[in-house]
Amino acid sequence: MSTTKTYIANIDTKRRDRTLTVRITRMWEVKYNPTSETTDSLDMVLLDEQGSQIHALIKKDLIPHFKEVAKEGSVYMISHFGVGNNKRSYQQVQNDSIIWFNSFTSLKFEPEGLVDIPKHKFNFQPFEHLAERNNRKDILTVLHKSLDSSQEWKIRSTRPPHLRKEGQYTSQMK
Repeated sequence: MSTTKTYIANIDTKRRDRTLTVRITRMWEVKYNPTSETTDSLDMVLLDEQGSQIHALIKKDLIPHFKEVAKEGSVYMISHFGVGNNKRSYQQVQNDSIIWFNSFTSLKFEPEGLVDIPKHKFNFQPFEHLAERNNRKDILTVLHKSLDSSQEWKIRSTRPPHLRKEGQYTSQMK
């Protein structure tokens, strides 16, 4: 079955004949049990040439097949993957969909320069809007701000409670 090139902004859960050309901008291992040695999934943030992002994951049983091929920072053509609704807490990107690799997924390396995909994309928010994101679990919020000596504020991690130790990730900046 042939596939059609599409962009992240246009994918949906109904079509199966799609191919994305994307850069893996971030990649990390997920362990549902922090004391376990076993990796439960290999998660990624994918970015296309239109600047759209999506969370993608490779489940535990497929990690050995893709881990040596998928490299953070590289560009790939990906086809024959699944798409679903992203209902996870603390989402890394603002996208209602999530991609998962399956046994039919094709991951083909693309040399640099064939497509113009940025190395990274960030969704900066004005400092004044951060209060609106307080206690929201639908999107991960990371705080970073340069302060002069007259400003003081507190930050609190938006890491899920089961990954946060008491008192950890709370700071007062001066």
